[in-house]
Amino acid sequence: MPDPSRFKPLASSCTTSRPIKDRLTQALSTLTCAPHRSPQRLTISSLCRLACVSRNTLYRYYPDMAEAVRRSRRRRGAGLQAAQQSTLRSLRSELSMLRGQLAKLATLADHYYAAAEELRALLARRDRELAALRGRLRPTPVRIHR
Repeated sequence: MPDPSRFKPLASSCTTSRPIKDRLTQALSTLTCAPHRSPQRLTISSLCRLACVSRNTLYRYYPDMAEAVRRSRRRRGAGLQAAQQSTLRSLRSELSMLRGQLAKLATLADHYYAAAEELRALLARRDRELAALRGRLRPTPVRIHR
């Protein structure tokens, strides 16, 4: 399907004898059927440009078409908002999971730190015991006879 924003009506299509209501309806369906269009691009100006109708004509004689554009924009915006809410919920649940994992990691780090401190204290005590034992034994030098 061609991109409606790039669609430039031919001069012959603007002077066509088709009723304005039909042109507006077709232009509105073209704009609303484009799935890649953002809600900001669905505007009264783009509808009028696509249908070769002035904005004054649209507002004066076809206010229902202007309201249809507004409804379509609201509907698209609500769909976008629902998608954003869904993304926000999934990000919040992921954040909650990550916080839980962070708490577990902090607990594990505390455990390893306490174990390391306990080992350091144990090694220091063993070193003191060995030094005391060496001091008591005081090996005497042995002479080697030749």
